[in-house]
Amino acid sequence: MGLFDAVRNLFVKPAPAARPVAPLVDEPDPEEVHVPEWQVGQVLAALHGDAPPLLLDVREPYEWRQVRVPGALHIPMNNIPQRLAELPHDRAIAVFCAHGSRSFGVTHFLRAQGFDAYN
Repeated sequence: MGLFDAVRNLFVKPAPAARPVAPLVDEPDPEEVHVPEWQVGQVLAALHGDAPPLLLDVREPYEWRQVRVPGALHIPMNNIPQRLAELPHDRAIAVFCAHGSRSFGVTHFLRAQGFDAYN
């Protein structure tokens, strides 16, 4: 077999069959993950109630500089694991971000750590 034939066979032969990938057992199906959610009216009512929740803003610093919610604690999503000690275990935490996806993930994480968190 010549060099030309060897190079041609690199491109003509079918690729080897891919092995199926087994799903990770430890990772929950995203459709199965559930976190409790509060609507804006529920948060406002809770803020004026006997046990107001902590408002936790998990947006990035540049977003926080653009607009802030008075009284909210700002901890960017990626800093939450290192700053858990700043969060109360004795009151509810209302987690928010710009669109809801980051707060969903943080709420799920906080609940797994034993916090009473709501998205």
